[in-house]
Amino acid sequence: MTIKPFVVAGIATAAALATHAFPAPPPIVWTAEGNQTSAGLGADVASAGDVNGDGYGDVIVGAPIHGFPFSKGRAMVYHGSSTGLATMPAWTAEGWEPVVFWPVYFGRAVASAGDVNGDGYGDVIVGAPEYDNDQITEGAAFVYLGSATGLGQQPAWQAEGNHEGARFGSSVASAGDVNGDGYGDVIVGAPFHKKGRVWVYLGSAAGLSDRPAWRAAGDGSTDGFGSSVASAGDVDGDGYADLIVGTDDFFGGRIFVYRGSPTGPLQPPWRAGISGPSGFFGHAVNSAGDVNGDGYSDVIVGEYWFGQGTQFHKGRALVYHGSSAGLEPKPSWIAVGASVEQGFGFDVSTAGDVNGDGYSDVVVGALYIPDFAQGTAGLVRVYLGSPSGLAAAPAWERGGQPASFFGSAVSTAGDVDGDGYDEVIVGAPGYDNGHQDEGAAFAYAGSPP
Repeated sequence: MTIKPFVVAGIATAAALATHAFPAPPPIVWTAEGNQTSAGLGADVASAGDVNGDGYGDVIVGAPIHGFPFSKGRAMVYHGSSTGLATMPAWTAEGWEPVVFWPVYFGRAVASAGDVNGDGYGDVIVGAPEYDNDQITEGAAFVYLGSATGLGQQPAWQAEGNHEGARFGSSVASAGDVNGDGYGDVIVGAPFHKKGRVWVYLGSAAGLSDRPAWRAAGDGSTDGFGSSVASAGDVDGDGYADLIVGTDDFFGGRIFVYRGSPTGPLQPPWRAGISGPSGFFGHAVNSAGDVNGDGYSDVIVGEYWFGQGTQFHKGRALVYHGSSAGLEPKPSWIAVGASVEQGFGFDVSTAGDVNGDGYSDVVVGALYIPDFAQGTAGLVRVYLGSPSGLAAAPAWERGGQPASFFGSAVSTAGDVDGDGYDEVIVGAPGYDNGHQDEGAAFAYAGSPP
Protein backbone atom coordinates (compact mmCIF):
# COMPACT_ATOMS: atom_id res chain seq x y z
CA MET A 1 0.00 0.00 0.00
CA THR A 2 1.21 3.47 -0.81
CA ILE A 3 -0.15 6.91 -0.03
CA LYS A 4 -0.72 8.31 -3.49
CA PRO A 5 -2.58 11.60 -3.80
CA PHE A 6 -4.79 10.33 -6.63
CA VAL A 7 -4.46 8.20 -9.75
CA VAL A 8 -5.96 9.26 -13.07
CA ALA A 9 -5.53 8.15 -16.65
CA GLY A 10 -2.66 9.97 -18.38
CA ILE A 11 -3.39 12.01 -21.49
CA ALA A 12 0.10 13.17 -22.45
CA THR A 13 2.71 11.00 -24.09
CA ALA A 14 6.32 10.23 -23.29
CA ALA A 15 7.26 12.04 -26.50
CA ALA A 16 5.48 15.18 -25.25
CA LEU A 17 7.41 14.93 -22.00
CA ALA A 18 10.69 14.62 -23.88
CA THR A 19 10.03 17.82 -25.85
CA HIS A 20 8.94 19.86 -22.82
CA ALA A 21 11.51 22.56 -21.97
CA PHE A 22 12.53 22.81 -18.34
CA PRO A 23 14.23 26.00 -17.09
CA ALA A 24 17.41 24.74 -15.42
CA PRO A 25 16.83 24.09 -11.70
CA PRO A 26 19.42 24.74 -9.01
CA PRO A 27 21.36 21.71 -7.77
CA ILE A 28 19.87 19.16 -5.41
CA VAL A 29 21.81 19.81 -2.21
CA TRP A 30 20.21 17.13 -0.04
CA THR A 31 18.23 13.92 -0.38
CA ALA A 32 16.54 11.64 2.16
CA GLU A 33 14.99 8.27 1.30
CA GLY A 34 12.54 5.98 3.08
CA ASN A 35 14.80 2.88 2.92
CA GLN A 36 11.78 0.64 3.48
CA THR A 37 9.19 -0.71 1.06
CA SER A 38 6.04 1.44 1.08
CA ALA A 39 7.31 3.94 3.67
CA GLY A 40 5.89 6.85 1.66
CA LEU A 41 8.56 9.27 2.89
CA GLY A 42 7.90 12.74 1.57
CA ALA A 43 4.11 12.55 1.79
CA ASP A 44 4.50 15.85 3.61
CA VAL A 45 7.52 18.13 4.01
CA ALA A 46 8.02 21.44 5.81
CA SER A 47 10.41 23.80 7.45
CA ALA A 48 10.72 22.93 11.14
CA GLY A 49 12.02 26.37 12.05
CA ASP A 50 15.16 26.23 14.20
CA VAL A 51 14.50 23.49 16.73
CA ASN A 52 17.94 23.57 18.38
CA GLY A 53 18.65 27.30 18.29
CA ASP A 54 21.88 27.10 16.32
CA GLY A 55 20.83 29.71 13.77
CA TYR A 56 20.24 27.27 10.90
CA GLY A 57 16.86 26.23 9.55
CA ASP A 58 15.80 22.61 10.05
CA VAL A 59 13.27 20.51 8.11
CA ILE A 60 10.64 17.92 9.01
CA VAL A 61 9.58 15.07 6.73
CA GLY A 62 6.67 12.62 7.12
CA ALA A 63 6.65 8.92 6.19
CA PRO A 64 3.07 7.92 7.11
CA ILE A 65 3.14 4.40 5.66
CA HIS A 66 6.34 3.43 7.46
CA GLY A 67 5.85 0.02 9.05
CA PHE A 68 3.47 -1.23 6.35
CA PRO A 69 1.12 -3.12 6.57
CA PHE A 70 0.40 -1.73 10.06
CA SER A 71 1.51 1.76 8.93
CA LYS A 72 1.96 3.48 12.24
CA GLY A 73 4.04 6.10 10.43
CA ARG A 74 7.12 8.13 11.21
CA ALA A 75 8.33 11.73 11.21
CA MET A 76 11.96 12.84 11.01
CA VAL A 77 13.73 16.16 11.57
CA TYR A 78 17.03 16.96 9.87
CA HIS A 79 19.17 19.75 11.31
CA GLY A 80 20.72 22.47 9.21
CA SER A 81 24.36 23.55 9.51
CA SER A 82 27.01 25.59 7.69
CA THR A 83 27.27 22.69 5.24
CA GLY A 84 23.51 22.27 4.84
CA LEU A 85 21.12 19.59 6.02
CA ALA A 86 22.45 16.53 7.82
CA THR A 87 22.28 13.23 5.97
CA MET A 88 20.82 11.45 9.01
CA PRO A 89 17.82 12.61 11.03
CA ALA A 90 18.58 14.17 14.39
CA TRP A 91 15.12 13.23 15.64
CA THR A 92 12.67 10.47 14.76
CA ALA A 93 9.23 9.77 16.21
CA GLU A 94 6.85 6.96 15.34
CA GLY A 95 3.11 6.62 15.59
CA TRP A 96 1.39 4.66 18.33
CA GLU A 97 -2.16 3.98 19.42
CA PRO A 98 -4.03 1.59 21.74
CA VAL A 99 -5.33 -0.47 18.78
CA VAL A 100 -2.14 -2.30 17.85
CA PHE A 101 -2.91 -3.59 14.36
CA TRP A 102 -4.60 -0.58 12.79
CA PRO A 103 -2.87 2.16 10.78
CA VAL A 104 -2.17 5.54 12.35
CA TYR A 105 -0.51 7.40 9.44
CA PHE A 106 1.57 9.45 11.85
CA GLY A 107 3.42 11.98 9.69
CA ARG A 108 0.70 12.36 7.05
CA ALA A 109 0.82 16.06 7.98
CA VAL A 110 3.90 17.76 9.43
CA ALA A 111 4.70 21.42 10.11
CA SER A 112 6.51 23.91 12.24
CA ALA A 113 4.45 24.86 15.27
CA GLY A 114 6.34 28.12 15.73
CA ASP A 115 7.52 28.70 19.30
CA VAL A 116 4.52 27.73 21.42
CA ASN A 117 6.20 28.26 24.82
CA GLY A 118 8.36 31.28 24.06
CA ASP A 119 11.68 29.65 24.95
CA GLY A 120 13.39 30.70 21.72
CA TYR A 121 13.40 27.25 20.09
CA GLY A 122 11.20 26.15 17.21
CA ASP A 123 8.63 23.44 17.90
CA VAL A 124 6.91 21.02 15.49
CA ILE A 125 3.44 19.54 15.06
CA VAL A 126 2.62 16.14 13.53
CA GLY A 127 -0.79 14.84 12.45
CA ALA A 128 -1.95 11.22 12.63
CA PRO A 129 -5.40 11.21 10.96
CA GLU A 130 -6.08 7.47 11.35
CA TYR A 131 -5.36 7.42 15.09
CA ASP A 132 -7.92 5.46 17.12
CA ASN A 133 -8.59 5.74 20.82
CA ASP A 134 -12.16 6.01 22.02
CA GLN A 135 -13.46 6.57 18.47
CA ILE A 136 -12.38 4.87 15.25
CA THR A 137 -10.25 7.12 13.00
CA GLU A 138 -10.87 10.11 15.22
CA GLY A 139 -7.32 11.27 14.49
CA ALA A 140 -4.78 13.06 16.66
CA ALA A 141 -2.08 15.74 16.57
CA PHE A 142 1.13 15.92 18.59
CA VAL A 143 3.51 18.78 19.39
CA TYR A 144 7.18 18.27 20.25
CA LEU A 145 9.21 21.07 21.83
CA GLY A 146 12.61 22.28 20.72
CA SER A 147 15.61 22.79 22.99
CA ALA A 148 19.37 23.32 22.81
CA THR A 149 19.70 19.64 21.94
CA GLY A 150 16.77 19.57 19.52
CA LEU A 151 13.29 18.10 19.83
CA GLY A 152 12.14 16.10 22.82
CA GLN A 153 11.37 12.48 22.20
CA GLN A 154 7.96 12.56 23.89
CA PRO A 155 5.17 14.87 22.78
CA ALA A 156 4.60 17.82 25.10
CA TRP A 157 1.02 18.16 23.85
CA GLN A 158 -1.56 15.90 22.26
CA ALA A 159 -5.12 16.45 21.08
CA GLU A 160 -7.62 13.97 19.63
CA GLY A 161 -10.61 14.31 17.33
CA ASN A 162 -13.17 12.84 19.76
CA HIS A 163 -15.53 12.11 16.88
CA GLU A 164 -15.68 8.88 14.90
CA GLY A 165 -14.25 9.29 11.41
CA ALA A 166 -13.20 12.94 11.96
CA ARG A 167 -9.57 12.33 10.88
CA PHE A 168 -8.39 15.15 13.11
CA GLY A 169 -4.79 15.94 12.16
CA SER A 170 -5.30 15.52 8.42
CA SER A 171 -3.91 19.05 8.25
CA VAL A 172 -1.74 20.82 10.83
CA ALA A 173 0.14 24.13 10.83
CA SER A 174 1.52 26.94 12.85
CA ALA A 175 -1.17 29.58 13.21
CA GLY A 176 1.45 32.26 13.83
CA ASP A 177 0.54 34.45 16.81
CA VAL A 178 -3.16 35.09 16.31
CA ASN A 179 -3.72 37.01 19.57
CA GLY A 180 -0.46 38.96 19.76
CA ASP A 181 0.70 37.59 23.12
CA GLY A 182 4.16 36.62 21.88
CA TYR A 183 3.57 32.86 21.79
CA GLY A 184 3.09 30.70 18.71
CA ASP A 185 -0.33 29.09 18.22
CA VAL A 186 -1.36 26.07 16.12
CA ILE A 187 -4.28 25.13 13.90
CA VAL A 188 -5.55 21.59 13.25
CA GLY A 189 -8.06 20.43 10.65
CA ALA A 190 -10.57 17.54 10.74
CA PRO A 191 -12.13 17.57 7.25
CA PHE A 192 -14.36 14.53 7.90
CA HIS A 193 -15.96 15.86 11.07
CA LYS A 194 -19.39 16.30 9.44
CA LYS A 195 -18.60 18.92 6.76
CA GLY A 196 -15.28 19.66 8.37
CA ARG A 197 -13.93 21.62 11.34
CA VAL A 198 -10.77 23.39 12.47
CA TRP A 199 -9.46 24.22 15.93
CA VAL A 200 -6.89 26.74 17.18
CA TYR A 201 -4.87 26.11 20.33
CA LEU A 202 -3.03 29.03 21.92
CA GLY A 203 0.55 29.01 23.13
CA SER A 204 1.72 30.24 26.54
CA ALA A 205 4.75 30.03 28.84
CA ALA A 206 3.49 26.57 29.76
CA GLY A 207 3.02 25.51 26.14
CA LEU A 208 -0.20 24.88 24.22
CA SER A 209 -3.57 24.99 25.92
CA ASP A 210 -5.36 21.67 26.43
CA ARG A 211 -8.61 23.10 25.16
CA PRO A 212 -9.05 24.95 21.87
CA ALA A 213 -9.46 28.69 22.18
CA TRP A 214 -11.35 28.90 18.89
CA ARG A 215 -13.06 26.63 16.41
CA ALA A 216 -14.87 26.93 13.10
CA ALA A 217 -17.03 24.60 11.06
CA GLY A 218 -17.84 24.41 7.37
CA ASP A 219 -20.75 26.64 6.36
CA GLY A 220 -22.59 23.89 4.50
CA SER A 221 -21.66 25.16 1.04
CA THR A 222 -18.78 22.70 0.70
CA ASP A 223 -17.45 19.45 2.10
CA GLY A 224 -13.99 18.92 3.49
CA PHE A 225 -13.61 22.20 5.39
CA GLY A 226 -10.17 22.05 7.03
CA SER A 227 -8.56 19.71 4.52
CA SER A 228 -5.87 22.39 4.29
CA VAL A 229 -4.91 24.92 6.97
CA ALA A 230 -2.12 27.46 7.32
CA SER A 231 -1.09 30.75 8.78
CA ALA A 232 -1.87 33.45 6.26
CA GLY A 233 0.74 35.73 7.77
CA ASP A 234 -0.55 39.23 8.52
CA VAL A 235 -2.64 40.11 5.49
CA ASP A 236 -3.90 43.46 6.82
CA GLY A 237 -0.83 44.69 8.69
CA ASP A 238 -2.54 45.01 12.08
CA GLY A 239 0.14 43.04 13.93
CA TYR A 240 -1.90 39.86 14.41
CA ALA A 241 -1.41 36.66 12.43
CA ASP A 242 -4.34 35.60 10.27
CA LEU A 243 -5.50 32.10 9.29
CA ILE A 244 -6.42 30.48 6.00
CA VAL A 245 -8.59 27.35 5.70
CA GLY A 246 -9.36 25.44 2.51
CA THR A 247 -11.86 22.80 1.47
CA ASP A 248 -11.50 19.69 -0.65
CA ASP A 249 -14.78 19.62 -2.54
CA PHE A 250 -15.18 19.24 -6.31
CA PHE A 251 -18.53 20.99 -6.13
CA GLY A 252 -17.79 24.56 -5.11
CA GLY A 253 -14.36 24.80 -3.49
CA ARG A 254 -13.84 27.62 -1.00
CA ILE A 255 -11.13 29.31 1.03
CA PHE A 256 -11.72 31.21 4.25
CA VAL A 257 -9.40 33.75 5.89
CA TYR A 258 -9.92 34.66 9.56
CA ARG A 259 -8.21 37.74 10.94
CA GLY A 260 -6.31 37.64 14.20
CA SER A 261 -7.11 39.99 17.07
CA PRO A 262 -6.34 40.41 20.81
CA THR A 263 -9.01 37.79 21.47
CA GLY A 264 -7.94 35.42 18.70
CA PRO A 265 -9.41 34.78 15.22
CA LEU A 266 -12.47 36.79 14.22
CA GLN A 267 -15.62 35.78 12.38
CA PRO A 268 -17.00 36.20 9.78
CA PRO A 269 -14.14 35.33 7.47
CA TRP A 270 -13.04 36.76 4.16
CA ARG A 271 -13.82 34.13 1.56
CA ALA A 272 -13.29 33.28 -2.07
CA GLY A 273 -14.53 30.35 -4.09
CA ILE A 274 -15.81 28.77 -7.25
CA SER A 275 -19.46 27.82 -7.72
CA GLY A 276 -20.16 24.54 -9.46
CA PRO A 277 -17.50 21.97 -10.40
CA SER A 278 -14.40 23.85 -9.34
CA GLY A 279 -11.37 21.68 -9.70
CA PHE A 280 -10.91 21.38 -5.92
CA PHE A 281 -10.24 25.08 -5.36
CA GLY A 282 -8.68 25.31 -1.88
CA HIS A 283 -7.29 21.77 -1.79
CA ALA A 284 -3.97 23.46 -0.94
CA VAL A 285 -3.62 26.83 0.83
CA ASN A 286 -0.65 28.62 2.31
CA SER A 287 0.98 31.92 3.01
CA ALA A 288 2.83 33.25 -0.02
CA GLY A 289 4.93 35.58 2.15
CA ASP A 290 5.10 39.14 0.83
CA VAL A 291 5.64 38.68 -2.90
CA ASN A 292 5.46 42.38 -3.83
CA GLY A 293 7.21 43.91 -0.81
CA ASP A 294 4.34 46.18 0.24
CA GLY A 295 4.45 45.07 3.87
CA TYR A 296 1.32 42.93 3.72
CA SER A 297 1.29 39.15 3.61
CA ASP A 298 -0.19 37.44 0.57
CA VAL A 299 -1.78 33.98 0.23
CA ILE A 300 -1.53 31.23 -2.38
CA VAL A 301 -4.25 28.73 -3.30
CA GLY A 302 -4.08 25.53 -5.35
CA GLU A 303 -6.89 24.30 -7.62
CA TYR A 304 -5.39 21.11 -8.98
CA TRP A 305 -8.39 19.84 -11.01
CA PHE A 306 -9.06 23.11 -12.86
CA GLY A 307 -9.75 22.98 -16.59
CA GLN A 308 -12.29 21.92 -19.19
CA GLY A 309 -11.97 20.69 -22.78
CA THR A 310 -8.40 21.05 -24.05
CA GLN A 311 -7.46 22.43 -20.64
CA PHE A 312 -8.69 19.24 -18.95
CA HIS A 313 -7.40 19.00 -15.37
CA LYS A 314 -4.33 21.14 -15.96
CA GLY A 315 -4.77 22.78 -12.59
CA ARG A 316 -3.72 26.23 -11.48
CA ALA A 317 -2.36 28.29 -8.59
CA LEU A 318 -3.66 31.72 -7.55
CA VAL A 319 -2.19 34.45 -5.33
CA TYR A 320 -4.25 37.08 -3.52
CA HIS A 321 -2.42 40.18 -2.30
CA GLY A 322 -2.87 41.59 1.18
CA SER A 323 -3.65 45.24 1.92
CA SER A 324 -4.71 47.49 4.80
CA ALA A 325 -8.26 46.26 4.15
CA GLY A 326 -7.21 42.59 4.07
CA LEU A 327 -7.01 40.35 1.04
CA GLU A 328 -7.97 41.84 -2.31
CA PRO A 329 -11.18 40.38 -3.78
CA LYS A 330 -9.58 39.03 -6.95
CA PRO A 331 -6.34 37.13 -7.47
CA SER A 332 -3.39 39.25 -8.57
CA TRP A 333 -1.54 36.31 -10.10
CA ILE A 334 -2.66 33.05 -11.73
CA ALA A 335 -0.47 30.32 -13.17
CA VAL A 336 -1.99 27.41 -15.12
CA GLY A 337 -0.44 24.02 -15.86
CA ALA A 338 1.16 23.55 -19.26
CA SER A 339 -0.18 21.37 -22.07
CA VAL A 340 1.39 18.09 -20.96
CA GLU A 341 0.51 18.43 -17.29
CA GLN A 342 -2.27 17.53 -14.92
CA GLY A 343 -2.77 18.49 -11.31
CA PHE A 344 -0.77 21.73 -11.21
CA GLY A 345 -1.43 23.30 -7.80
CA PHE A 346 -1.77 20.03 -5.90
CA ASP A 347 0.46 21.64 -3.26
CA VAL A 348 1.52 25.28 -2.90
CA SER A 349 3.75 27.20 -0.51
CA THR A 350 5.92 30.19 0.01
CA ALA A 351 9.44 29.33 -1.10
CA GLY A 352 10.87 31.91 1.28
CA ASP A 353 13.31 34.23 -0.50
CA VAL A 354 15.37 31.93 -2.70
CA ASN A 355 17.41 34.66 -4.42
CA GLY A 356 17.86 37.09 -1.53
CA ASP A 357 16.27 40.09 -3.25
CA GLY A 358 13.93 40.89 -0.37
CA TYR A 359 10.77 39.60 -2.06
CA SER A 360 9.06 36.35 -1.17
CA ASP A 361 8.87 33.64 -3.82
CA VAL A 362 6.46 30.70 -4.22
CA VAL A 363 6.71 27.02 -5.11
CA VAL A 364 3.94 25.02 -6.81
CA GLY A 365 3.75 21.25 -7.20
CA ALA A 366 2.05 19.41 -10.06
CA LEU A 367 1.16 15.78 -10.74
CA TYR A 368 2.72 15.31 -14.15
CA ILE A 369 1.48 12.45 -16.36
CA PRO A 370 3.65 11.44 -19.31
CA ASP A 371 1.79 8.22 -20.22
CA PHE A 372 -0.23 5.33 -18.83
CA ALA A 373 2.79 3.14 -18.11
CA GLN A 374 4.88 5.69 -16.26
CA GLY A 375 2.08 7.07 -14.15
CA THR A 376 2.49 10.22 -12.09
CA ALA A 377 6.02 11.56 -12.28
CA GLY A 378 5.41 15.01 -10.81
CA LEU A 379 6.84 18.48 -11.31
CA VAL A 380 7.62 21.62 -9.29
CA ARG A 381 7.97 25.24 -10.33
CA VAL A 382 9.37 28.23 -8.44
CA TYR A 383 8.18 31.77 -9.26
CA LEU A 384 10.06 34.86 -8.04
CA GLY A 385 8.58 37.89 -6.33
CA SER A 386 9.28 41.52 -7.33
CA PRO A 387 7.88 45.03 -6.71
CA SER A 388 5.07 44.18 -9.15
CA GLY A 389 4.40 40.75 -7.65
CA LEU A 390 5.16 37.27 -8.94
CA ALA A 391 6.71 36.69 -12.34
CA ALA A 392 4.51 35.09 -14.99
CA ALA A 393 7.19 32.57 -15.94
CA PRO A 394 8.90 30.24 -13.48
CA ALA A 395 12.52 30.87 -12.54
CA TRP A 396 13.05 27.11 -12.62
CA GLU A 397 11.20 23.83 -12.74
CA ARG A 398 12.05 20.22 -12.12
CA GLY A 399 10.42 16.92 -13.06
CA GLY A 400 10.53 13.74 -11.02
CA GLN A 401 10.99 10.00 -11.38
CA PRO A 402 8.08 8.22 -13.11
CA ALA A 403 5.33 7.23 -10.65
CA SER A 404 7.07 9.04 -7.78
CA PHE A 405 4.44 11.75 -7.14
CA PHE A 406 7.30 14.24 -7.02
CA GLY A 407 5.86 17.63 -6.04
CA SER A 408 2.81 16.32 -4.20
CA ALA A 409 4.35 18.06 -1.16
CA VAL A 410 6.34 21.32 -1.44
CA SER A 411 7.60 23.88 1.05
CA THR A 412 10.26 26.37 1.89
CA ALA A 413 13.03 24.70 3.87
CA GLY A 414 14.15 27.99 5.37
CA ASP A 415 17.85 28.88 5.21
CA VAL A 416 19.41 25.55 6.14
CA ASP A 417 23.04 26.56 5.52
CA GLY A 418 23.04 30.17 6.74
CA ASP A 419 24.09 31.70 3.41
CA GLY A 420 21.20 34.17 3.33
CA TYR A 421 19.19 32.32 0.68
CA ASP A 422 16.23 30.07 1.43
CA GLU A 423 16.08 26.52 0.13
CA VAL A 424 13.08 24.61 -1.25
CA ILE A 425 12.10 21.09 -0.15
CA VAL A 426 10.05 18.68 -2.29
CA GLY A 427 8.46 15.35 -1.39
CA ALA A 428 8.10 12.32 -3.68
CA PRO A 429 6.24 9.63 -1.67
CA GLY A 430 6.23 7.09 -4.53
CA TYR A 431 9.98 7.30 -5.23
CA ASP A 432 11.86 3.99 -5.76
CA ASN A 433 15.56 3.36 -5.19
CA GLY A 434 16.05 -0.19 -4.01
CA HIS A 435 12.72 -0.25 -2.19
CA GLN A 436 9.38 0.13 -3.94
CA ASP A 437 7.51 3.27 -2.94
CA GLU A 438 10.01 4.05 -0.19
CA GLY A 439 9.61 7.75 -0.93
CA ALA A 440 12.13 10.56 -0.86
CA ALA A 441 12.58 14.25 -0.13
CA PHE A 442 14.88 16.64 -1.99
CA ALA A 443 16.21 20.11 -1.14
CA TYR A 444 17.20 22.65 -3.79
CA ALA A 445 19.66 25.46 -3.06
CA GLY A 446 18.81 29.13 -3.02
CA SER A 447 21.31 31.41 -4.74
CA PRO A 448 21.84 34.99 -5.98
CA PRO A 449 19.74 36.16 -8.93
